[in-house]
Amino acid sequence: MVRRIILNTLNKSPQDSNEPYYLPLADEIEIFLTAYEQKLPILLKGPTGCGKTRFVEFMAHRLFRTDASNAERREIEEPLQTVACHEDLSATDLVGRFLLKGDETIWQDGPLSRSVKEGSICYLDEIVEARKDSTVLIHSLTDHRRILPVEKQGLILDAHPNFLLVISYNPGYQNVLKDLKPSTRQRFIAIDFDYPEEEQEASIITVSYTHLRAHETPEH
Repeated sequence: MVRRIILNTLNKSPQDSNEPYYLPLADEIEIFLTAYEQKLPILLKGPTGCGKTRFVEFMAHRLFRTDASNAERREIEEPLQTVACHEDLSATDLVGRFLLKGDETIWQDGPLSRSVKEGSICYLDEIVEARKDSTVLIHSLTDHRRILPVEKQGLILDAHPNFLLVISYNPGYQNVLKDLKPSTRQRFIAIDFDYPEEEQEASIITVSYTHLRAHETPEH
């Protein structure tokens, strides 16, 4: 049902002015929707600047903010949790940590934990840049278990039915020391991206510019 509604609206104008513009180049939307319905994690592969992040933003909007959304998904305040991975990013940064607040010690969820609990999309951009413990952490979320261990709290979180894990990486940029292991890659449904053709890129720039101007605040 969700897939049919979204696919039927692709050739129509955006349903609201806040929808990110995205021009489909192949069958990436249908693959993404099929994976989402089957609760399968997604891997986006492609060079920097080819539209991977914009694609995830577009899909999150279509799934959580349009006619294809059910009431439960519409109520989620942040349907997309995006994490720009870097060499210092640890499993603790993703899951959460204890913090001091006055005389108390409180727990603060990380973006992955929030997404797992609420049922949103968690997007780990350039996952191979993160520390190894971050990659190991997501393994239990990418198979039939769909669980997230929170060792510091002694908890195991069951992923919400609406939760989806999406990761990306640039295979041409990474070297031997920073590559996604086969044992991790094989857990994901892979979608390949590349730069658009010249005419397609011109169309993307034109529409994006028009969209940006429409949201500019008029000068007084």
